[in-house]
Amino acid sequence: MLSSRWRSWTLVLVAVGVGGLAGCTGGGTPAESAASASALAEPAQQVSAAQAATGLRKIERIAKEIARVSAADKAEAAGLDGRIEPIWKPVEDTVRRNDQDTYLAMEDGFVALEKAAGGGDAASADTGSAGISSAVRAYLAKYPG
Repeated sequence: MLSSRWRSWTLVLVAVGVGGLAGCTGGGTPAESAASASALAEPAQQVSAAQAATGLRKIERIAKEIARVSAADKAEAAGLDGRIEPIWKPVEDTVRRNDQDTYLAMEDGFVALEKAAGGGDAASADTGSAGISSAVRAYLAKYPG
C-alpha cells in the first residue's frame, strides 16, 4: 500500500500527464489551439430571417456581376469577390444553422467565384454564380425573411 505522500505525488503526476496529453492531441500550434478554443467559446452569430435574406440577395447579385465581368476584367471581378465576405460573415451562422445544404452550396460557390476572379475563368464564374443563385432560391423558399 502507498503512503499518503506517494499517493499525492502519483495523483500530481497523473494530472500533469493527462493535461499534457490533452494539449498534445490538438496537433496545431499554440496560436491555432487558442484560436480554436476561442471559436468554441464564442456563440454562433445569429441574425433575423430578414437580415439573412437581404444578405443572401446581395451576395447573389454580386455573384452574377462577377460572372458577367470575370473574363473581361480580372481586377473588377477580384474587387467584387472581396465584397462577398463582409456580407456573408454576419449571415453565415444563421444559414448554416437553418440549412446545411445551402451553407455548403454557398461555400462551394464562393470557391468557384474566387478562382474565377483571380484567373479570369468565365466558366468557373458561371458555375459559382449559378450554384449561389440556386442555393439562395432554395433557402429563401424555406426562410423568405
